[in-house]
Order: sequence, then C-alpha cells, then structure tokens
Amino acid sequence: MKALEVDNLWLKMKNFSLKGISFEVYKGEHFAIVGPTGSGKSLLLETIAGMYTPDSGRIRLVGKDITFCPPEKRGISIVYQDYVLFPHMNVYNNIAYGLKIRKISNIKTKVLELARMLKIEHLLNRLPSTLSGGEKQRVAIARALAVKPKLILLDEPFSAIDAETRVELREAIFNLLKDVTTVVHVTHIEEDAKTADRIARMENGKLRLYQ
Repeated sequence: MKALEVDNLWLKMKNFSLKGISFEVYKGEHFAIVGPTGSGKSLLLETIAGMYTPDSGRIRLVGKDITFCPPEKRGISIVYQDYVLFPHMNVYNNIAYGLKIRKISNIKTKVLELARMLKIEHLLNRLPSTLSGGEKQRVAIARALAVKPKLILLDEPFSAIDAETRVELREAIFNLLKDVTTVVHVTHIEEDAKTADRIARMENGKLRLYQ
C-alpha cells in the first residue's frame, strides 16, 4: 500500500527550484534521500509537510490529496537536526505538547509509553538544556510520534551528533520506527542511509532513484 505519492512536483523559490520530483513510499517503508547541502532535500520535506505550496504537481498521503491541506491537518510529523524542542518545557511537556493541543485523552499514559520505547523515562523532568545531543533527538522523535502521524519526515536527524553516538542512535531509532510508521529521511551522510529500504539521490533540485 502506498503511504506517500509525490507526483511531478515543481516549486520555484527566489534562487532555487524543485524540478519535477516524483516518487512513492510504501506503508512501513524507510525511504532515504541522500544529497549534498543545498540540493533541496529540506525544501522537499517542508513542501511535503505543507510549509510551502508547490507551483504544480500533487502530494498524496494514503490516497488522499493533501497538496493544499494546512500542515496541522496532514497527519505528518517532521524532526529537524537541531531538535527544535521548547527550551522552557521539561521533556515530559515537550512530548505531551501536541497531545494537549489536540485535547487527546490519557496523555500521561501515552507520554510514558513513548518514553519507555525511546529509553528516556529517566529524563522526563529534565530541561532540554541539560540533555546530550542524542537525548534531545530521542525526545524530538518521541514528540513527533506522540500524535500518531501517518508519515514522519527526518531532516538530517543525526548530523549534529558525534560519530560514535550517531551509529548507536541511528540503529536504535530506525529499528523502532520500522514497527511504528512510514519514514522519509534526508541526509548528506551516505552512512546514515544504509539501513533504508530504498535510497534516492538529490542534486540541484532533482531526484533520482537508484536503489
């Protein structure tokens, strides 16, 4: 079953363009896009997430056309390399934030379950400023998963983490996500894409499938 369909997507920005991008991602798949900095990877993810509206083309999520849907109604979560955690909130409240906004019940149970899954139960009362890079990324992923997205977008999720921690965290996170949701992951580090089911390369706003 197709989770995500991107069909002939074009978007012209001031000094850059996405050029006729098409690809499909299947439910439960880990799809990686590798390319150098400035190749358009982040812009593509943010367009899928609804932060930009394409000039032409279509984006479908589980068969539904979401090209013009607002971000909050797409069922998509995005995680950045710099975590974007709320600095004044402890870990518990960072994870719970999306649940509270949506007025979802049993928030405490859901937060504790995610904390156990990501092995951050002992961090729930800590502020982001006291966490390591790997711990912050686990919190960011827990927050993204809390709202049960149909698709999670990872934008260079391990780039800000030291090499040794990155290997350990990468394996742990992708093993977890494989059983939970569909993943589109962009990176400039070839090694970070090696666990993907399929890989594409992006250069100068164009996408080429090669695995």
